[in-house]
Amino acid sequence: MAPENAEGVSEMPAKFDKIIDAVLSGNASAVKEQVKKALAMGEDPEKIISDGLVKAMDIVGMKFEHNEIYVTELIVTSRAMHAGLNEIRPYMATDNTAFAGRAVLGTVAGDLHDIGKNLLKLLMEAAGFEIFDLGVDVSPGRFIEAVAKHKPQVLCLSALLSTTVKSMQETVEALNEAGLRDHVKVIVGGAALTPDLAKNLGADAYAHDAITGVKIIKKLVSEADNPAAPLILENIFSGTSLQDLQKAFTSLVGLDLMVVDAVGNPISPPGEFMQCSKYCPQLKKVLGNIGYQTVPLWSGLKDAFAYRCHAGLIEITYPLIGSNVGKLGAIICGHFLMEGDCPKGNSPEGIPVISKEKLENICRLLSFIGGRIIDLSQALTVNRQLEDQRSSFIHFMKRQHRLEEALKDAEMNALQSQVNPHFLFNALNTISRLALLQGDSQTEKVVGALARLMRYSLYQVKSLVTVREEVQSIKDFLLIQEARFQGRIASRVEVDKNIMDSEMPCMILQPLVENACLHGLEPLKKGGLVSVRGWLDDDRVCFIIEDNGVGMTEQVKKDIFHMKSKPDSRGQVSGLGLPNVLRRLQYQFGSDCALDIESQPGKGTKLQLSFPFQKRERG
Repeated sequence: MAPENAEGVSEMPAKFDKIIDAVLSGNASAVKEQVKKALAMGEDPEKIISDGLVKAMDIVGMKFEHNEIYVTELIVTSRAMHAGLNEIRPYMATDNTAFAGRAVLGTVAGDLHDIGKNLLKLLMEAAGFEIFDLGVDVSPGRFIEAVAKHKPQVLCLSALLSTTVKSMQETVEALNEAGLRDHVKVIVGGAALTPDLAKNLGADAYAHDAITGVKIIKKLVSEADNPAAPLILENIFSGTSLQDLQKAFTSLVGLDLMVVDAVGNPISPPGEFMQCSKYCPQLKKVLGNIGYQTVPLWSGLKDAFAYRCHAGLIEITYPLIGSNVGKLGAIICGHFLMEGDCPKGNSPEGIPVISKEKLENICRLLSFIGGRIIDLSQALTVNRQLEDQRSSFIHFMKRQHRLEEALKDAEMNALQSQVNPHFLFNALNTISRLALLQGDSQTEKVVGALARLMRYSLYQVKSLVTVREEVQSIKDFLLIQEARFQGRIASRVEVDKNIMDSEMPCMILQPLVENACLHGLEPLKKGGLVSVRGWLDDDRVCFIIEDNGVGMTEQVKKDIFHMKSKPDSRGQVSGLGLPNVLRRLQYQFGSDCALDIESQPGKGTKLQLSFPFQKRERG
């Protein structure tokens, strides 16, 4: 085991130190160069991944968890890691790898992180899996479509953000509703999960990293080789048909026949087949200890094979394997000796002795019988699949009907919700004009700010706005708060004019300012201050929303991003705006955005927000 340093992090072999350092510094070109050198020196690609790239990201994850780095640094280091993976990818692929199975991969809806998913994809392709990668931010519906279309043995769901675990649960529930859950194994992974949480979600397995994930997936696929195989054989040999076949075969060729399932269990009474052990003592006296060995057959009999037991008796096996059913089981017949095995007149009584020509004819007969069994099993499997597809389609149509009904209700609610705002806007504008006519300028400003804020939030929430528009909305909000708290709260807004024309999703800053006022400053009796600063930093728009309020504990910060916040004394749920803000930023800018919290009880809260500068084109 590798030694640990003072921080408890395992120290890696010196040969991978430079790779780890390059990833931690976010230097993509240095990562590529160091990975190339390691490959040129003959290092195992999987070792470079596990002991170099993955260990580096483990350190990054630990630092992120302890607030030593923020999302921006996480993005930079992940890009550096991807640069190393791209160098390794050609060395992982091999044309000689046997087909291991089929898998669908994706990061669930609301999450745009793909480091773990891409690493799992690389290792699974190297292990012989056919991969259908759906990418990131994948809805439950897209996962269902892929499972129905590609019929994978395994569905792999990834999530880094705790707020997107619900999407993972919705995907598993959608599989159940579509009638597909019993046809695919679900494995989940990502920093947001634990084994217990994975179990509660209804997943079949959890993997904490990609290397472990491949091992678990191989095990799941082997266990699920063909769970319906025993049922298929039982359907083929219904009633007494198998016993009739056994009797007819024995009568025809003089040997006993037995059919076993995929794990070797007889699917009917084995009859005399298992009684061969009574001849073993006598055979050893005649033949000696021959030991296990195969018996040469005619080269045209590729499927059947014959072999001797340790006592010298021969039996023939014909595996039952279909292209779309996998391993069903096997036909076994025996036991006998070949001509020439014993001196004339010295053969043990009761043991058939056959010629090589008869052996090959028996093998042909077994091939014929086995071929018909496989054909029947293929037909039964196709019928089963058609029935499953029919059931899945019925489930799908029922689900669609429920969604259509829900959509109608939502449309009706939307129509109803549009009536009240129009009336409210008109009423607020009327009150504002009356206040102006009566010389109450402060009331006119507050009412006007409220009207603008409501119109902005209701009618532009789905569109992109400029920073200028968003800043005006928070100025209106702060004007209302200052009037409401009568001197207990003050505000300061300082935003660089260079970012005013940059585009951003609507209602990003307002929820953060609202949290600062309501949960940070409202408990104070006086002296509350909230400041909003915005500037341009290397083609990135940066904001800091800071207050001198009551602050929060580390646990509260974690609960906010885990969506575990509870209602406060006013019945309001604290912090729910923060995960929503991050999710909407990710929808617009991908993973190239950041939202971080710095806070201590009694020392206020600082929210840091950044996203790419994207200037609006003037039309």
